[in-house]
Amino acid sequence: MTTADTVYQILTQEGGYRPLVKPVKIGSQAFDFTYVLVAGERANDLVIVIDLTGASNDAQVTRSVLAFTRALDVLGSRRSVTTVLTSGQADTALVNSISRVCRVLPIGAPSGPSAEGLVRDWLAVLLPLKSPPPVEHLADWKVGFGEQLKDTIDEHDLSRFVKLAEEGKEAVETALALEISALADQALEDGAV
Repeated sequence: MTTADTVYQILTQEGGYRPLVKPVKIGSQAFDFTYVLVAGERANDLVIVIDLTGASNDAQVTRSVLAFTRALDVLGSRRSVTTVLTSGQADTALVNSISRVCRVLPIGAPSGPSAEGLVRDWLAVLLPLKSPPPVEHLADWKVGFGEQLKDTIDEHDLSRFVKLAEEGKEAVETALALEISALADQALEDGAV
């Protein structure tokens, strides 16, 4: 799977984007990019995915993107455009020239086991935010805490630390400092140190 395919997969499956039929026609002009994706009903984004290969001509890519965004402007489109450059190394001049008319994400061609995660990180600005876990999951922290400590601490101390944790970070830190001081004093009295 190419990086462009990974971008397509992440945006369509996780971002709710849908592909437009190629070539994309705006007015009388036809534009043929690797992928053109449009956001769902909540967003107003239009994403152009361009697979830079050895045959890619930076001047031609620049002209295509500039013409595409100009055609959208002529039609009065309010969609924001993001260009995702994949596979090849994007030249600085190319990125600078098209960044005047749209957001540019020069992903390149990440490889290895974390490649998909790196692509997802680049695309994070286009993906919906993930919701935090429901509150009921957070409410059971005492059970998880007790399970983790059941073999290392007795029931009385466990309930004491849970009660301190409910009072806040400072209460736990103060109790821990007092406990350490008491143990250190005891060790000094016993001559263990």
